[in-house]
Amino acid sequence: MVLLTALALVFAIGRLLNGSGGGSPADTARVTASSPSAHVTHGVAGPLPIQPTTTGATTRAPHPSPTGTPVVLAMPTGPCALDEITVTPTVPAAVAGGRVDLVLQLTGIKPACTFTVSKDTIVAKVTSGKDRIWSSQDCPDAITRASVVVRSAAPTDVTVSWSGRRSDQQCSRAADWALPGYYHLTAAVIGSEPNDTQFRLAHPPRAVITKTAHPRTKKGTGTVCGGDNAATSC
Repeated sequence: MVLLTALALVFAIGRLLNGSGGGSPADTARVTASSPSAHVTHGVAGPLPIQPTTTGATTRAPHPSPTGTPVVLAMPTGPCALDEITVTPTVPAAVAGGRVDLVLQLTGIKPACTFTVSKDTIVAKVTSGKDRIWSSQDCPDAITRASVVVRSAAPTDVTVSWSGRRSDQQCSRAADWALPGYYHLTAAVIGSEPNDTQFRLAHPPRAVITKTAHPRTKKGTGTVCGGDNAATSC
């Protein structure tokens, strides 16, 4: 009995030592596979520490600024000095034989200031090589006097009306038309450096002339001549 009791105690102690910790290897594998964020520190399972990531999603701003938002323009704080304004001439479209709009884009070095556009502050001229075709100094009425706001962030457009003709000191309305071809527009604030641009004076569209058919009657026969039903004897 003593021997059997001793054997039973040895067997029980062996079973207890082999089964310590509880759970089967399969259970532990399933827990590990289903919990990839778990890690063991000193035998205790716990969540992995959060690591910084360098993916593109985290480099973008959390609240991107919307596109198409209108830009708030500065308000003028005083008058512009003449040497603070730059004139960029442009000619959107030009056809010979008619009025041409010469667009002058004004930009300044201040956030915003006021400027008076007039024949005394701005000059524009059209040339072809060394040939002086037209000048606002010959035709000062082409520049309408106006007070505008000139900004550094966005240009201010001023339109000068060119008749499309050559000019003389009298700005004669009977002067010859400028012929189709390539020209230069030069413009500046008086006393500042001028800028120029090349533009093309296109041919005017050709008029389409349609001849109207007038049926006529052959004398003495009453036969109508002309049109689809004209007799062969006409």
